[in-house]
Amino acid sequence: MRNKKCPVIGVTGSIAAGKSTAVQYLVDKYHAVLIDADKVGHEVLDDRKMRRQLTNRFGKDILDRLGRISRKKLGAIVFADPAGLRDLNSLTHPEICRRIYERTEAIRQEGTAPAVFIEAIELLRSPLKDMIDEVWVVWADDEVRLNRVMLRQNLTREEAEARLNAQFPQEELKAAADRLIDGGLPLEEEYRLLDRMMDDILADICPLCDEERESELEESK
Repeated sequence: MRNKKCPVIGVTGSIAAGKSTAVQYLVDKYHAVLIDADKVGHEVLDDRKMRRQLTNRFGKDILDRLGRISRKKLGAIVFADPAGLRDLNSLTHPEICRRIYERTEAIRQEGTAPAVFIEAIELLRSPLKDMIDEVWVVWADDEVRLNRVMLRQNLTREEAEARLNAQFPQEELKAAADRLIDGGLPLEEEYRLLDRMMDDILADICPLCDEERESELEESK
C-alpha cells in the first residue's frame, strides 16, 4: 500500500451492487472519511457554467421547472445513447476529479482519518484510479441489482436494464479488484467480511494495533 498513514481506497461496482451500504458501515464503525463521487457530481451539475455546457449539448429539455439540471431527464437521454454518455462524462469528470483530489489531499494533510474511501461507479475509467491505494469492488447478481434499481428509482424493467447495460462490465470490475465484497450477502455476513478487510488495513497502518486490541480485550475480561 503506497500511503500507510492514510490510505485512499476506491470503492466501485455496478449500479445497485451495494456500494453505499458497505462504505457507510465502514465510516460509521471505523470513522473513516467517505467522498461520494455521485454527490460531488450533484454539486458539479449545479454549477452555472456546467449547466450552460450541458444544455448546449443536450438541449433545455434536461432542465426541471426551476431551471436546474434534472438528473432523471438527463439520465434518460445518456443511458440510451452511448455517444451522449461519453460526452456527459467528458464534460463533468474533469471537474468531479479535481474536487475529489483536493478534498482527499486536505484529509490526508489533516492526518486524523484512518482511511479515505472514494465511492465512484466510474472509478476505473477516470483519473481517480491513479490516486487510489487499493480498489475494492462491490458486486451482486444481475437480478438483485435490477430489482434494486427498479425499486429505488421507480423505473420500468427496460429502463433499469438500460442503466445496468451502460455500466462497466461487472466481471471486468471484479478482475481489477484488490478485494471483493459480495453485496448480495445478508448484512451480518457482509459486515463480518468488511471487518476482516478493515482489520487488514489497520494492521498495515499500525502493525502493533492488533496486539493492542488483543491486550485491551484481555484486560476487559
